[in-house]
Amino acid sequence: MRKIILILIFSLLLGCISEENSIETPKEKTSIAWVYNIEEAEGIAKEENKLIFIDFNADNCGWCRKLEEITYREENVIKLVNENFVPVYFDLDIEANKEIYVQKYHKYVQGYLPTILILDKEGKPLYRITGYKTDEQLIELLNKVLLEV
Repeated sequence: MRKIILILIFSLLLGCISEENSIETPKEKTSIAWVYNIEEAEGIAKEENKLIFIDFNADNCGWCRKLEEITYREENVIKLVNENFVPVYFDLDIEANKEIYVQKYHKYVQGYLPTILILDKEGKPLYRITGYKTDEQLIELLNKVLLEV
């Protein structure tokens, strides 16, 4: 009886392992393909002729977390951002980012989080989106940006 129980447990474990491995999907289709360095993003934007999408956030920003946990996990948002923008995750809690923020972006963000700043491929600010947005709201705003550029 003990052998049968062990065999059943082992079989269940094998089934779970093989099932997990068979359901793999490419990461870029399941999440936003964030870049964490603005210079790298500018290089990619020039190479791929895309706009830059910068998400300014900080650990103490509850609305930033909500944006990450809800809006940025929606399939249509992921697809739209990954296909049309070079997305930059700009964490204001990182010391190196604080200096860049003060020098280049403070006048656009003005301490209001969350803020999404859309830049052209040369790094020139074009549009600013402030506050939490649902997936529908963000998609509508990003589509307007794409139509105007």
